[in-house]
Order: sequence, then C-alpha cells, then structure tokens
Amino acid sequence: MVIDIHILLGSGRLLPYQSQIKNRFDKLITIVKKQLSLGNVDVVVYDNPEGAIPEIGVGGYSPNAHLIFISLDPQFPNFQQTIDEELKRTIAHELHHTLRWRDPGYGETLFEALITEGLADHFDMEVNNIDNPEPWDTALSDKQLVEIKAKAQKEFDNKNYNHNEWFFGYKEKNIPRWAGYTLGFKLVEDYLKRNPHKKPSQLYSAHPEDFR
Repeated sequence: MVIDIHILLGSGRLLPYQSQIKNRFDKLITIVKKQLSLGNVDVVVYDNPEGAIPEIGVGGYSPNAHLIFISLDPQFPNFQQTIDEELKRTIAHELHHTLRWRDPGYGETLFEALITEGLADHFDMEVNNIDNPEPWDTALSDKQLVEIKAKAQKEFDNKNYNHNEWFFGYKEKNIPRWAGYTLGFKLVEDYLKRNPHKKPSQLYSAHPEDFR
C-alpha cells in the first residue's frame, strides 16, 4: 500500500524546494497511515501557478482514487512557509478525496459534493491537529450561510448542478465565491456536533444521506 510523491522539476523553479516538499510529505503520510489504511496513490507535485489558490499558493485536484495533482506557485510570497503550512493541508484534503472516490464516490449531486468537500477539510484539521479552518470554509457570514443553504436545498439532489458556480461563485446568481465549501464544511460540522464520538477519519465512506 504505497503512497508515492513525484515532484516534477522541468521548470527548474521547484528544485530548491525539493527536499522541503518531500520532508513535509513524508511527515504527513506517517501521520495519516496511523489512522487510515490508505495506499496505491500517486501524488504529482508540479509548478503550476494557474492551478494554485491565489491566497495560499497551493492547489489540489484528485480526478480518481489513485491520483492527486498538487499545483504550486514558486513565486508566491514566503513560499517556504507555504510549503510548511499549506502543502500538508492540501495533500491531506486530497488524500481524503481518494478514499471517498473508492466508496461511495465523489458524488453526483450537489449535496453529495458538499459533503465530500466538507469531510475533506475536517479530515485535514484532524490529521494535522489544526483548529483553524481554511478561508474557504468560513467565507460566508451567518446571514449569507442561511441564504445560501436555502438556495442550495432546491438543488441538493440535482445531478446537473454547476460545480464551478457553487464552489467558485457566480455573481449573476448571487452565489458568493467558495459558497459550496463553506456550506459543506458547516453541514459536516453540524453532523460532528450531533455525533461527538465520530471523527472525520472514520467517515470517509459514510453515505451522504447520513448528513441530512
């Protein structure tokens, strides 16, 4: 059950950070494997500013159960600090996605996607022992959250929902940036409050309907 990291060095800009990236990766995997039976995953780290979240200089994407792409922006201010603090969080989030892909899947409906994203960020906080949510998990005010939930409930079971609109924002429909991430985080948070004996690391295969 191997989790391999592949750091692409073609641009030359990640070469000075290669050892630091590998070190942070190895530490995270050691922690994750104590809690989960996880393997057969390739993590590809590459110089791709366009795929990085502008606020943190890192971005992640998991297209299936065995592959993770991590985009880095080597020109991000204090990039070494980004590797220390944000890289482990992004990889943890995406590792959770790979487990979710295996069972029950990322999700076809808006509600299923909300739960998958919310679980991944709660898992990140658990394994990295961090109390602070990411900015996208608290991007809405309480009033906005109530309004967005009411709007989202009409599309909870929609398999043709627009993922980009709900997770990255769409002004014409009054959907703020990161609305889906914040709502998903809150739905999982509410579930964990109702079930204090549960941990995100135990819920990677939980059925979305459990969070209704």
